Amino acid sequence: MEIAQLEKELMEKSRWLTIKLSEQKGLVTKYADAEHDYRVELAKKETELRLDKVQATLIPDLAKGDSVVAGLKRDRDIAKGVKDACVLSIRSMQASMSGIQSLISTKKEEMKLV
Repeated sequence: MEIAQLEKELMEKSRWLTIKLSEQKGLVTKYADAEHDYRVELAKKETELRLDKVQATLIPDLAKGDSVVAGLKRDRDIAKGVKDACVLSIRSMQASMSGIQSLISTKKEEMKLV
């Protein structure tokens, strides 16, 4: 592959990386909001169960089993998975860009020797 092609590919990956980094910020915020909503609702449900004089050892399981709390936990877990997938995608792209930069450097060194 020619240096110009490699540099073009590197620029495309750089643009893509910039987009993904911007997307990551939104995903982190979405995950944090989902975590917040889940924890607040869980605490409310646990408090409600305590006030209802439910046996203390049952409270955590009953609170987490509540349909609203469980739904919020599911939403949080999904948001975390999407955020983590974005991070892996960014790392993969960075590794690919590093490889292309190495190829460009090698080709430039070869040109100097010729």
